[in-house]
Amino acid sequence: MGFLTINEFNICFEKFGHGPNTVLVIPGAIGTAQSDFDIQFNPRQSGCLDFERFTFICVELPGWGRSIPPERPVGPNVIHDDADRCNELMEKLGYKTYSVYGWSEGSKVAIVMARKFGITRIKSLIVQGLMTFHTDSASKHIMWSRDLQNWDIELLRKYEQAYGNDIDRVEDLWQRHLDLAIENYGRYYPQGLLGPVEDGLRKIQCPTLVLHGDRDFFIELKHAEHISANVPNGRLIRFPNCGHNLHQIEPIKFKQALEKFLLDNV
Repeated sequence: MGFLTINEFNICFEKFGHGPNTVLVIPGAIGTAQSDFDIQFNPRQSGCLDFERFTFICVELPGWGRSIPPERPVGPNVIHDDADRCNELMEKLGYKTYSVYGWSEGSKVAIVMARKFGITRIKSLIVQGLMTFHTDSASKHIMWSRDLQNWDIELLRKYEQAYGNDIDRVEDLWQRHLDLAIENYGRYYPQGLLGPVEDGLRKIQCPTLVLHGDRDFFIELKHAEHISANVPNGRLIRFPNCGHNLHQIEPIKFKQALEKFLLDNV
């Protein structure tokens, strides 16, 4: 674990593995490696990613996890600013080119990075559970999770442990994110996260893998299909028996899909 100060933000990151292929990993909202990827970064788990072939840098976005103070900023620029900060983090760590994998909220930052910095920086992109444009149904389902009593007990425990058993902190951060970011998503990005398709998704140069769980309660299949259909070198892999957290439900299939894609696009 380490910290770097970037634009007055104290950014926490963790490094896993020592392989030649570098991957920036961006967790979901309020997420950390511990809460979101406990299987992928645990050598005792069969779904652990290959630390011999890859080096994974898992970042905790500003205001979440241990990346405090200050508190997380709000507004339509925060995702794009996160992309800048993540890129600067990787530069300061000495990585000039790398792949990016983002889950849920982290996938928004990841896809902005791919569009913004291009193939000279981002070798390949993997996004999972990504919503690039507003729909009432997705927002309604996400807002349902505002009440932590609706969460799976085991899932909630992971976040509670990642925050030092401070459940009040988890609740405050989650509800603040939903109230300020999700509720305003359509207003912040009326033409989509990257703007019009012609200037956004279709300008992404790097190979892109879109992962989608067909039982995702929050993000409909049409979001994944929209991305894979419009990114020039996009591909969609569906997990029929999984939901939003498909990497936790079928970690072996996830590992195989992610690692094969990364190695095919070195």
